[in-house]
Amino acid sequence: MALEPKDEGHLFQIEAGTEGRLKGHKFEEVVTEELNRMDFVSGNTFVESIKPNVYQGNPANALISYISQDKGKRVNRLKAYWLGGLATAGTGDNIMNENGEQITGSKSDILVDVVYDDGTDERIGVSAKACSNNAQMALTTVSVFCGMLRENGINVSEDAEIGMKMFCGEIGYRPEDGYMPKDMSNVPSDRKARPDRWFWEELSDSVKKEWEQVFTENQLKITMLLLQCARTYKTDSYKPTYILHECEKHTDIDDCKVAVMSVEEFAMYSQLFDTFGIKEKRISKGSYKGIDMAIHQYPHFGFIQFQPIGNQQNFSELQFNLKSKYYDKFKLLLDKNGEQKKGGK
Repeated sequence: MALEPKDEGHLFQIEAGTEGRLKGHKFEEVVTEELNRMDFVSGNTFVESIKPNVYQGNPANALISYISQDKGKRVNRLKAYWLGGLATAGTGDNIMNENGEQITGSKSDILVDVVYDDGTDERIGVSAKACSNNAQMALTTVSVFCGMLRENGINVSEDAEIGMKMFCGEIGYRPEDGYMPKDMSNVPSDRKARPDRWFWEELSDSVKKEWEQVFTENQLKITMLLLQCARTYKTDSYKPTYILHECEKHTDIDDCKVAVMSVEEFAMYSQLFDTFGIKEKRISKGSYKGIDMAIHQYPHFGFIQFQPIGNQQNFSELQFNLKSKYYDKFKLLLDKNGEQKKGGK
């Protein structure tokens, strides 16, 4: 259903979000077409990485080159399907899940049926991203996120869930609703911050400590869950096992810079880069610039920062974003840790 803009600013947000999704979907669709054009009879062109996990050339060739290296065997033939537009754009390939139901949305933007040169075959899910600056990793409500963690054996208390709802500005848990932290010692007596959400530093110490423990003890698992699990896609049977990220805008599909990695490899790189931490900054734009002079806290873990999305149409949803150009850090991480990951040269 199309969103009705509340004002001109909201209209711009909707248009920008739609434009961004369409660009991303176009990249997914084109890569799917390129995969289905690959000629395995006369010999497809394989691409060597120019640095760990980064390739220059046709994204389809780069993806299959990486998969072949990761699996230790060559792909003999394949059939690719585009799923990325099903949930948000109402377009994509018709394909059934493992239960014989039509897939209406998936965390895998591209699904590839491959047959290897040894006769074995498998179905591979790929998460494709076409934004080089702060690409979105996941967007969900706090309740869905906490439910996903609990379903996968990660305990989250009710107090911690409520604290995250306060941070995201869910209705009923905002300062303007009269909802207060159990411990008010972190809230300034002359608070000038926005009334529609609490900031991280204002939450109770016990809540912040619990979330730090949750992310620290389960960083690898949570990173992979965010990439692979979508409780909102009830017909999704195929978790992505690989990531294909367009690094820069391109004019020629045969000269496109992309990063390719397995989901597990990304999670390991992310943990090597950083654990749970806090970044601090003042409000630098918007209606509270110059009014709210407090230094606010923004949590992150590895390459991932999370915060409320903040736009009007889904204001209180929890957004997980990837650090800009995170893939440029891989070589430094490998050199620092003295080991070579799969897929990197």
